[in-house]
Amino acid sequence: MRTPIPRWGLITIGAVVILGIAAFIPYRLMMTDDLAGKYNPAPSQELLRSATASILTGEPVVFTEEEINAYTAYHLEDIQNYLSKAEFQPNQIYLTFPEEDTVTAYTPVTWNGKNLGVTSQSKVVYDAANEQLNIEVRQVRLGKLSVSPKFALNHLFTKELPSGITREDNRIIVDLKPYLESEKAVQSGFSLGQFKVQKNGVLFQASSTLSDRGSKLKEQLKEWLGETFTGDLDDLAGQLQDYLKKSGFGGKTLDFSARFLYNSVL
Repeated sequence: MRTPIPRWGLITIGAVVILGIAAFIPYRLMMTDDLAGKYNPAPSQELLRSATASILTGEPVVFTEEEINAYTAYHLEDIQNYLSKAEFQPNQIYLTFPEEDTVTAYTPVTWNGKNLGVTSQSKVVYDAANEQLNIEVRQVRLGKLSVSPKFALNHLFTKELPSGITREDNRIIVDLKPYLESEKAVQSGFSLGQFKVQKNGVLFQASSTLSDRGSKLKEQLKEWLGETFTGDLDDLAGQLQDYLKKSGFGGKTLDFSARFLYNSVL
């Protein structure tokens, strides 16, 4: 003969089942990453060419999404070391710039042995007066589960903040003074004029005592290489190769000489 389950027992079982479902659904949403494997930029330092051109000429340049993500991929290990005190370890960082002052980030991370896809949207503004980068985190999703930015940041930095970073609720402040006022920066007269997030990229403009030298050098190269020299530093290696070829050099000597002179300029 089967013993009937008391009413209070049925209620308890029902409550446990409901709580189990309620806990399972957010967990499944959190662990579902529709963007996994979608982005795979090839590591590159091409962005440095654009930055160097700006520093040499003092003219603004735009870092494209492709350049930024390739450069981030190249320095992922350095970023991981920098965030070594964070609870989450990023396996990748992919950035997009949908509109002015807005950055979206997709960051698959390892958390307690599990892979978790984190997406966020932030307002990013450079404060030139205080030499700070202000990041206001506005939206965060763990997989498909939306969470408050404050909750996400509390778990991101459970130990202590990396050097040079402070936090106020959902706002992160990156102090750039140690870099902009370093001995090397002072010696070269380096100055960061603009760092502005715009649609599909970042506007960057910097100058240094090399800027005047760079302009004079380009004029000298134009006289040396002829009117076909456009002044574009990316075109310099080819121009030097043509010049050396006309001068009677060739083969490996030609390529080495052109590359050596090109790298010396940069």
